[in-house]
Amino acid sequence: MKRLFLAIPIKTVDNGFVPLLDGLKRQLAHEQRINWVKPNNIHLTLKFIGDTHSHEIPGMIEAVGEMLKNHKSFTMDFNRTGIFGSRYAPRVIWLGMNDTPQELYDLEEDTLATFDKLGFMRDRQNFVPHITLGRIKDLCEKQYFQKVVAGIEQKTYIKQEVNEIILFQSFLRPEGAVYKALKVYKI
Repeated sequence: MKRLFLAIPIKTVDNGFVPLLDGLKRQLAHEQRINWVKPNNIHLTLKFIGDTHSHEIPGMIEAVGEMLKNHKSFTMDFNRTGIFGSRYAPRVIWLGMNDTPQELYDLEEDTLATFDKLGFMRDRQNFVPHITLGRIKDLCEKQYFQKVVAGIEQKTYIKQEVNEIILFQSFLRPEGAVYKALKVYKI
């Protein structure tokens, strides 16, 4: 079994992402229970597929390739930060978009429909396009955390053309997830 997901890779060089992440790590250094993402692992997940038998992968690769023939490249502007969970029990700090391109919603819907046909049914959660900055296990000082998050400047941190989609295999390790590209699609 292989643990798979389909995602848009995010390039974190020559933009404001690394300074944003480094700044948050510094400000929240005393919060030892936040697992920060590694900049080389940044992606926007289109579909978490999960455990998949090896014999299912060739058909999946072909179906996604066919689906992507209906899509063209577009630009995403990551210019908004926020949290999932409540102010008092935050779970994730994320980077998202004020104006999500319709092309991304169309790509997401076609992705879910393609995987529905393959027998990998969609989950019940709404699609909220975002990049995870950190996963919060517990906070020592919630008020300080809220102040730091409220003080994040809302500006463009990443502006990127979406011109490839990757089918990744994920390996869970104690030091964090490791991703291997199984198939790179150009759009």
